[in-house]
Amino acid sequence: MDRTALAGRILKVDGVLLLVVAALHLIATPLALRFISSQLPPESYAEIKPPFLLSFILVGVLLIPVGLSTFYCANAIERGERWARAICTFNAGSMLMLPLALILIMPGRYFRAILFVISAILVWIVAISMTVPLIVTRSKAESLAQFQD
Repeated sequence: MDRTALAGRILKVDGVLLLVVAALHLIATPLALRFISSQLPPESYAEIKPPFLLSFILVGVLLIPVGLSTFYCANAIERGERWARAICTFNAGSMLMLPLALILIMPGRYFRAILFVISAILVWIVAISMTVPLIVTRSKAESLAQFQD
Protein backbone atom coordinates (compact mmCIF):
# COMPACT_ATOMS: atom_id res chain seq x y z
CA MET A 1 0.00 0.00 0.00
CA ASP A 2 1.20 3.50 -0.82
CA ARG A 3 2.44 5.48 2.20
CA THR A 4 0.22 8.45 1.43
CA ALA A 5 -2.87 6.22 1.14
CA LEU A 6 -2.01 4.66 4.49
CA ALA A 7 -1.44 8.12 5.99
CA GLY A 8 -4.85 9.22 4.72
CA ARG A 9 -6.57 6.21 6.27
CA ILE A 10 -4.80 6.70 9.59
CA LEU A 11 -5.75 10.39 9.65
CA LYS A 12 -9.39 9.52 8.94
CA VAL A 13 -9.41 7.14 11.88
CA ASP A 14 -7.71 9.80 14.01
CA GLY A 15 -10.40 12.31 13.05
CA VAL A 16 -13.11 9.90 14.16
CA LEU A 17 -11.24 9.12 17.40
CA LEU A 18 -10.98 12.85 18.15
CA LEU A 19 -14.74 13.13 17.73
CA VAL A 20 -15.15 10.22 20.16
CA VAL A 21 -12.88 11.98 22.68
CA ALA A 22 -14.92 15.17 22.24
CA ALA A 23 -18.13 13.24 22.91
CA LEU A 24 -16.61 11.54 25.97
CA HIS A 25 -15.47 14.90 27.27
CA LEU A 26 -18.93 16.41 26.90
CA ILE A 27 -20.59 13.31 28.39
CA ALA A 28 -18.21 13.45 31.36
CA THR A 29 -19.00 17.10 32.11
CA PRO A 30 -21.89 16.45 34.51
CA LEU A 31 -19.95 13.64 36.18
CA ALA A 32 -16.94 15.89 36.73
CA LEU A 33 -19.18 18.69 37.96
CA ARG A 34 -20.83 16.31 40.43
CA PHE A 35 -17.40 15.25 41.67
CA ILE A 36 -16.28 18.87 42.12
CA SER A 37 -19.47 19.73 43.98
CA SER A 38 -18.87 16.86 46.40
CA GLN A 39 -15.35 18.10 47.17
CA LEU A 40 -16.13 21.75 47.88
CA PRO A 41 -18.28 23.74 50.29
CA PRO A 42 -21.34 25.31 48.59
CA GLU A 43 -19.83 28.83 48.51
CA SER A 44 -16.64 27.63 46.85
CA TYR A 45 -18.57 25.44 44.44
CA ALA A 46 -20.73 28.41 43.40
CA GLU A 47 -17.54 30.35 42.60
CA ILE A 48 -15.73 27.57 40.73
CA LYS A 49 -18.67 26.12 38.78
CA PRO A 50 -18.89 28.70 35.91
CA PRO A 51 -15.17 28.73 34.97
CA PHE A 52 -14.98 24.96 35.43
CA LEU A 53 -17.92 24.41 33.10
CA LEU A 54 -16.54 26.87 30.58
CA SER A 55 -13.13 25.22 30.39
CA PHE A 56 -14.47 21.67 30.47
CA ILE A 57 -17.08 22.24 27.77
CA LEU A 58 -14.73 24.40 25.72
CA VAL A 59 -12.19 21.57 25.40
CA GLY A 60 -14.90 19.19 24.20
CA VAL A 61 -16.26 21.71 21.73
CA LEU A 62 -12.80 22.58 20.35
CA LEU A 63 -11.98 18.92 19.80
CA ILE A 64 -14.87 18.73 17.33
CA PRO A 65 -13.34 21.00 14.63
CA VAL A 66 -9.92 19.42 15.16
CA GLY A 67 -11.43 15.98 14.56
CA LEU A 68 -13.51 17.12 11.60
CA SER A 69 -10.65 19.00 9.93
CA THR A 70 -8.33 16.02 10.39
CA PHE A 71 -10.89 13.71 8.82
CA TYR A 72 -11.61 16.19 6.02
CA CYS A 73 -7.92 16.71 5.19
CA ALA A 74 -7.10 12.99 4.98
CA ASN A 75 -8.03 12.62 1.29
CA ALA A 76 -6.17 15.81 0.39
CA ILE A 77 -3.08 14.47 2.21
CA GLU A 78 -3.24 11.44 -0.10
CA ARG A 79 -3.23 13.78 -3.09
CA GLY A 80 -0.22 15.63 -1.68
CA GLU A 81 -1.98 18.95 -1.14
CA ARG A 82 0.14 21.26 1.02
CA TRP A 83 -2.76 23.09 2.67
CA ALA A 84 -4.09 19.80 4.08
CA ARG A 85 -0.64 18.83 5.30
CA ALA A 86 -0.31 22.18 7.08
CA ILE A 87 -3.69 21.80 8.81
CA CYS A 88 -2.94 18.23 9.89
CA THR A 89 0.49 19.29 11.14
CA PHE A 90 -1.10 22.00 13.32
CA ASN A 91 -3.71 19.50 14.55
CA ALA A 92 -1.04 16.90 15.32
CA GLY A 93 1.05 19.48 17.18
CA SER A 94 -1.90 20.43 19.35
CA MET A 95 -2.69 16.77 20.02
CA LEU A 96 0.92 16.15 21.08
CA MET A 97 0.50 18.86 23.72
CA LEU A 98 -2.50 17.14 25.34
CA PRO A 99 -0.69 14.04 26.68
CA LEU A 100 2.08 16.30 27.95
CA ALA A 101 -0.50 18.44 29.76
CA LEU A 102 -2.12 15.32 31.23
CA ILE A 103 1.19 14.13 32.65
CA LEU A 104 2.25 17.50 34.01
CA ILE A 105 -1.05 18.71 35.43
CA MET A 106 -3.30 15.82 36.39
CA PRO A 107 -2.76 14.02 39.70
CA GLY A 108 -2.65 10.24 39.53
CA ARG A 109 -5.95 9.79 41.35
CA TYR A 110 -7.84 11.08 38.29
CA PHE A 111 -6.57 8.10 36.32
CA ARG A 112 -8.95 5.91 38.34
CA ALA A 113 -12.00 7.31 36.50
CA ILE A 114 -12.80 5.06 33.53
CA LEU A 115 -13.91 7.88 31.17
CA PHE A 116 -10.74 9.78 31.99
CA VAL A 117 -8.55 6.74 31.31
CA ILE A 118 -10.34 5.96 28.03
CA SER A 119 -10.01 9.58 26.88
CA ALA A 120 -6.35 9.75 27.95
CA ILE A 121 -5.54 6.54 26.06
CA LEU A 122 -7.34 7.78 22.95
CA VAL A 123 -5.49 11.11 23.13
CA TRP A 124 -2.14 9.29 23.36
CA ILE A 125 -3.04 7.04 20.42
CA VAL A 126 -4.19 9.97 18.31
CA ALA A 127 -1.18 12.12 19.21
CA ILE A 128 1.22 9.43 18.06
CA SER A 129 -0.78 8.14 15.11
CA MET A 130 -1.35 11.66 13.70
CA THR A 131 2.33 12.48 13.83
CA VAL A 132 3.76 9.28 12.34
CA PRO A 133 1.96 9.46 8.94
CA LEU A 134 2.97 13.10 8.53
CA ILE A 135 6.61 12.23 9.17
CA VAL A 136 6.60 9.12 6.97
CA THR A 137 5.02 10.93 4.02
CA ARG A 138 7.09 14.09 4.40
CA SER A 139 9.68 13.32 1.76
CA LYS A 140 7.03 12.47 -0.82
CA ALA A 141 5.06 15.64 -0.01
CA GLU A 142 8.19 17.77 -0.35
CA SER A 143 9.08 16.25 -3.72
CA LEU A 144 5.52 16.83 -4.97
CA ALA A 145 5.72 20.44 -3.77
CA GLN A 146 8.98 20.99 -5.65
CA PHE A 147 7.47 19.44 -8.78
CA GLN A 148 4.41 21.74 -8.56
CA ASP A 149 6.52 24.92 -8.14
